[in-house]
Amino acid sequence: MVILVYGEDAFRIKEKISGMVNKFKEKFDPSGMNVDVFEFGKNEGDILSAVGAPPFLAERRMIVVRGLAASITKKADAQSWADKLLGRKEETIIILADAEVTVERSVKNKLYAALRVGDDVHEYPLGVMTDREASAWVQTHSSAQWEPDAVRELVMRAGSDTWRMKNELDKVSAASNGVAVTRKLVTELVAASHDDTLFAFLDAVRAHNGKKAVGLLRNEVDRGTAPGQLINMLIREVQLLTELRAYAAVNGRGSERDAARELGVHPYVAKKTMPRALAVSVDELKGMIAAVMTADQRLKNGSMKDKAVLEQLVTDLVL
Repeated sequence: MVILVYGEDAFRIKEKISGMVNKFKEKFDPSGMNVDVFEFGKNEGDILSAVGAPPFLAERRMIVVRGLAASITKKADAQSWADKLLGRKEETIIILADAEVTVERSVKNKLYAALRVGDDVHEYPLGVMTDREASAWVQTHSSAQWEPDAVRELVMRAGSDTWRMKNELDKVSAASNGVAVTRKLVTELVAASHDDTLFAFLDAVRAHNGKKAVGLLRNEVDRGTAPGQLINMLIREVQLLTELRAYAAVNGRGSERDAARELGVHPYVAKKTMPRALAVSVDELKGMIAAVMTADQRLKNGSMKDKAVLEQLVTDLVL
């Protein structure tokens, strides 16, 4: 049996594999002597030896290999590995974990293509969660009761970072003191993600509210965010506005989910940004593009300090 676990969500991949290993030990191997975990690239010979070895004083054995599919780039190598992994029947369970293989790229992954011809191959694609999936995930990962608007607020603030979502979930649940978690408690304890700050910033820019825009960016700098990082984030935001506007021009307003899939962004980000992309005028967008290109060039040639570049970029975007 071969199990493929892949996608952008490294936290859920780790969680999924941990759950499968624990269930395996409970059912077949309490001692853990028949469970091996490998990082591909360090001990290929040991991996093959483990794959070929029979279970030791147990019905089955489990082998977890991280990074194999992402490392195979040649069709011949993929076929060679597939030949070694397939046909082991139920006595050997092989789990391939690849956080570097996105759900979209998994379709063309050479090793996966070679393995999919097998009869006993199972897949668990764990890409970026949609808002609905993230809300359900929150409910199942907390012992506390959550009000619906509190769940939505946490998902919005944590964004697509499941690692952060789990940390914030535990923090808020512990602080609830046995009562239902409210939206107010979430807003008090969970800082807005950079995406939320940037949405607010771009709204201020579009309204030509320079005072608010400067204030939002200064708050981020005061929190310890590097000016260069903020500049790069703003560059990406303007790029996304451009891409979403171009997508809408070709495909119509359509579904933000389709745009998210095509552009490789989180559905929440596409949903929040699409209306802004359609609202900004062509001339305004051209001005924003020119401003971020100038800022990017200043960063690369070191003609100005990062903080000065950031301040000038804010000024250019607001005017």
